[in-house]
Amino acid sequence: MPTALTSSPDRMEPDLSRMAEWRAKLDSIRQQARGSYQSGASGLQVASLISQSMDDFILEIYREALQHRTAAQRTTIEEHGAVIAIGGSGRGEMAPYSDVDLLFLHRPNCRRVFEPFAGDVIRNLGDAWISLGHSTRTIGNALEMAAAEPQFLTALLEARLLAGNQRLFVSLQHKLRRYVHRRQSSVFAKCVKSREEERAKFGATVRQLEPEIKRSPGGLRDVHLIRWTGFVRFGTSDIDLLRRQDALTLEDAQTLQAAVEFLTRIRIDLHFSAGTASEVLSWPEQLRLAQSLGYRDNESQRDVEQFMQTYFRHSTAIADISARFVARHEPHTRVKRLWKSLFRRRSNGIFLVTKHELDVLPRYRESVCQRLEDVLKVYELAATHGVSLSPLLVETIKRVVPELPDDLSPESIKTFLTILSCSGRVGPVLRDMYNTGVLEKVLPAFAHTRCLIQFNQYHSYTVDEHTLRVVEAADALATKPGAFGDAYGEIRHKEILHLAMLLHDAGKGFSGDHSDVGRRIAGDMANRLRLSAHQRDLLMFLVHKHLNMSHVALLHNIDDDDEVLNFARDVGSPEYLRMLFVLTAADIQGVGPNAWTDWKGLFLTQLYERAMLALSGEDPHTHDAERLTRLRAEVLPILNSPGNGSGEPWTDESLARYFDTFARHYLLSTPASQIAADLRHIQKLNAEQVIVEGRYDATSKTVEYRVLTLDTIGSGCFSKMAGTLAAKRMQILSATISTSTGGIVIDSFRVVDTDHAKTIPEFRLDEVKSAIRDVLLGRDNVESLFRRSSRFTVPVPVLTGRREATRVAIDNDSSVQFTIIDVFAHDRPGLLYTITACLRDLGLSVSLAKIGTNRDQVLDVFYVTDRGGAKLLAESRLDSIQRTLVERIEEFERNGFAA
Repeated sequence: MPTALTSSPDRMEPDLSRMAEWRAKLDSIRQQARGSYQSGASGLQVASLISQSMDDFILEIYREALQHRTAAQRTTIEEHGAVIAIGGSGRGEMAPYSDVDLLFLHRPNCRRVFEPFAGDVIRNLGDAWISLGHSTRTIGNALEMAAAEPQFLTALLEARLLAGNQRLFVSLQHKLRRYVHRRQSSVFAKCVKSREEERAKFGATVRQLEPEIKRSPGGLRDVHLIRWTGFVRFGTSDIDLLRRQDALTLEDAQTLQAAVEFLTRIRIDLHFSAGTASEVLSWPEQLRLAQSLGYRDNESQRDVEQFMQTYFRHSTAIADISARFVARHEPHTRVKRLWKSLFRRRSNGIFLVTKHELDVLPRYRESVCQRLEDVLKVYELAATHGVSLSPLLVETIKRVVPELPDDLSPESIKTFLTILSCSGRVGPVLRDMYNTGVLEKVLPAFAHTRCLIQFNQYHSYTVDEHTLRVVEAADALATKPGAFGDAYGEIRHKEILHLAMLLHDAGKGFSGDHSDVGRRIAGDMANRLRLSAHQRDLLMFLVHKHLNMSHVALLHNIDDDDEVLNFARDVGSPEYLRMLFVLTAADIQGVGPNAWTDWKGLFLTQLYERAMLALSGEDPHTHDAERLTRLRAEVLPILNSPGNGSGEPWTDESLARYFDTFARHYLLSTPASQIAADLRHIQKLNAEQVIVEGRYDATSKTVEYRVLTLDTIGSGCFSKMAGTLAAKRMQILSATISTSTGGIVIDSFRVVDTDHAKTIPEFRLDEVKSAIRDVLLGRDNVESLFRRSSRFTVPVPVLTGRREATRVAIDNDSSVQFTIIDVFAHDRPGLLYTITACLRDLGLSVSLAKIGTNRDQVLDVFYVTDRGGAKLLAESRLDSIQRTLVERIEEFERNGFAA
């Protein structure tokens, strides 16, 4: 650790007592700031207090170091050097644990005296436990560094003299201004690019649910971007001075002031809470801040949801103002202006269209924005040409929208529906309409979703951001090959599909089921847009049923004809099915970066194809029989190929006998090559043998573990496998359980191995396979595995606060053969083992399981029978099963795993 330094003409010696005094001083500054914060001072007042106190502290250390120099050295340092606060320190906006950014500037002829002095000051600041960013440079060095490093350039733009020679500091400022003025376009671009790169590291959107309060899109750094680019274009980084120069509107300046105050106060609170420079507004911190700031639950929103909605309204405003400011004031070189004019063409007499931009002739700009009909025509033209609106046109529309009438004329309705009917470009246009307020003017119900969140850790974005991403995901399907692209291409009334996407989550944030509320909202919006009765019914169906297809495909047995027929009957027509299919896929993709997987797409496609067959009048039983016949024809030559076994060759009759013993869901969901491999293993299987396979799939980054054995090894094979995988720290995504009528058990689990971020090494696969084998053969047990792995002695991060209650639902209508048990619970390691062990203890046999884990919640579905393979019918037994499961899960949540 660096040490405090004391006297010597050229350097200072360690002084431990002085170090302790400095650290106490730093702690006193923070405690004083905490007291001011707790007394109700504004965030900016506290930040200013910290900054002023740190200035005084730095000057104290500076002067103390100066006193240990000779008189001649002191004169040289003071007349030829300067200590300059830059970056956040220069702005005077410091949080309790912010870094201090300093530039030690000197003239070239005093380097031998100044640099050792600066080194003493830097070491003493470090010994005081100040987190310091620093450099020692001449003016020439500083300007060279600014030209090479955008981060240093932007820090210099907000420089402030702390100590030393005023003329030296003014000289730096003068030369920096001259450099910026001469290279205005490139410096402006560097500032923007630097911020864009930073945004990319901390999230692609403003409305992500765990934002970094400083660097995420819409964070404080976007305000800094306004200051930097304002300095480049107007010579000042002061927001109020920018307003006075008409670079910012009064409304935008006031909005920025309120947003900066809110974010600054939150940032200060985060620092105090963590005792370090914490900038991430994490889930636990959101819960804590919502309560400490006085938010209270109401009928439709939790306190934390209200708090985060306020946060996102401020951050969204910052991002919007920053983007418009940069777009409006971007300097254009003479070549760029010439290029733009050469490739600009007129449209409809008054519109100017370039490769990327749509504008209106200046003398017509105001008049074009006086009627909603004309504003919508502008967006229709933008959608037609695949371009965005010019910054000045956006500013004009945003200003006039609040004054436009709320009623929709037939012309407005027709134009809006035309925009919605576009494919491949509707997403960006609707996002632009949302940013200017036009979308909410047409669809008032959408205003409720602005910055709305549901605190459940499933979605990565706010409701409005998720909704816009759903439409953009549908755009991407326009040119995508495969079932989803084909279905999207066959949809005639894309305007109804895209409207359903805009409204599918509009019911969130109200009391009651959001799908039911959304259905009513969809009906109201259909009436507002004067849709036909058929279109109104279709829109209401899509909004009301937008979750049904994913629920059936991902959590139910889509190889069960009765379930498919029930689903198809609920949908009703091929037109409805195509739209629901595309809406479902886009909805999942809009949840977050990792929400969509190939296996989800596979299950959805299989359900779509089987339901489409049913709606076309073809019997799924006949279709399945044909599929099984084709499957046998694929498996047979694989079994009889050279090197694939010995003994008597397989015949179609012998293969059919095996097929007749297997569950249909196993046969229809397993590739022919895998069935052939399973059959070869089965031929050699004996009563004391367990075959375990592990295969890593690089595309999905998952592992499939498969077990083949005989049911004579004992009951509870599924629960034992689930427990073993949990003890080995696996996240189970799905499971298929199949026991043939001949007593052959084939269980398959698809998992994510949380111990390995990349390719799973062979030794890990062997380790897990060996553990599964030992547990099933009785050589080990799940409880011992848990104890050895200490899985439940390590605290598991979970959300505090209110959460959904455990719920168990039993469905005895959807399947003829099975009783279906749905389990809704709060996830934690070992939950699946707890559930499956309980099912085993209740004397139930699990034939199929669909595991749905969404970060902090699970929805697991089990297809069960009694041990004899019969469906459960007695109401008393069903009640007992439901009650026992809830009790066992709640006990597990209270006490954890009891080994």
